Amino acid sequence: MKTALVIGNGQIGSEIAAQLIASGTAVRIATRSGGGDTPAAGHASAPTHIRTDASNRAQLAEAAVGVDAIFACAHAPYDSRKWEKILPPMDEAILDTAAEVGIPVVFPESVYAFAGLSSPIAQDSPFAPVEDKGRIRQQLLESRVAHSATCASVIAGDLLGRTAEKWSSVVRMCITEPISQGRRAMVPARTDAPHGITVIADHAAAMIRAAEDLEDVPAGTHQLRIAPASNPTLAEIADFTSDALGRKHKRPVSVPRWVTRAVGAFERSFYELNQLAPIWYEPCVIAPGDLAAEVGTTDWRDGVRQML
Repeated sequence: MKTALVIGNGQIGSEIAAQLIASGTAVRIATRSGGGDTPAAGHASAPTHIRTDASNRAQLAEAAVGVDAIFACAHAPYDSRKWEKILPPMDEAILDTAAEVGIPVVFPESVYAFAGLSSPIAQDSPFAPVEDKGRIRQQLLESRVAHSATCASVIAGDLLGRTAEKWSSVVRMCITEPISQGRRAMVPARTDAPHGITVIADHAAAMIRAAEDLEDVPAGTHQLRIAPASNPTLAEIADFTSDALGRKHKRPVSVPRWVTRAVGAFERSFYELNQLAPIWYEPCVIAPGDLAAEVGTTDWRDGVRQML
């Protein structure tokens, strides 16, 4: 891969760009603002930042000229109403661009479309959404399967790592940040249930490998793959955070679902979290896929260290 287009420069896109640059790939980062800093993982090269609306086909076509792959990491605010309005047309525009140019596109994916499963989430799991965000994710995945573009969707658990954003990573927001400030962790979840976790660097490496694997598949192929993941409890993460900071263990508070439901009447993010109760108040286990063997799995503890 000589040149890649990364759409979005958040916690996933910036890490993908850094890893690609470190491997010698020329990177274009497309964002609405056209600016931003991207860590280059110790490499001297710098990405090219371009102003691009990911829903604008003309701008996408211009951004994709001469690239070998697209990494579609743009997203929308954490609100199912906005997801329904923004994400399907944006996905379609990106897929159309990839098909027209004849290059693969890789999307990061969540577990939301599988939230109702009682078994571990695997690459061949059936869809089991429990609320609107999950149904939208299912719609996006089904549209990718039906599209003529060659693409992959790489599922990850809740993210942690060096580029984790406070308002995007629940682990950082609810566990590592409070403990680092001397407060008790409070999470809208059961703290004793295994919970799928992916280190962002692993998610990025898995997406890059998925793009490379698409080079030898028939046009129009869609692959659903699993990024490396582990399944600690949130209490284990809280205890390790305390140990890493040299602080006394404080049992994390498990916020009851009725509280998130009540707060959700006034705060949309809590409403959305409450709708996804099965992945927070029940075990949410991610089974290892083939990408774990191909790119390796970072210990979740190292991801916590990166955030601290």
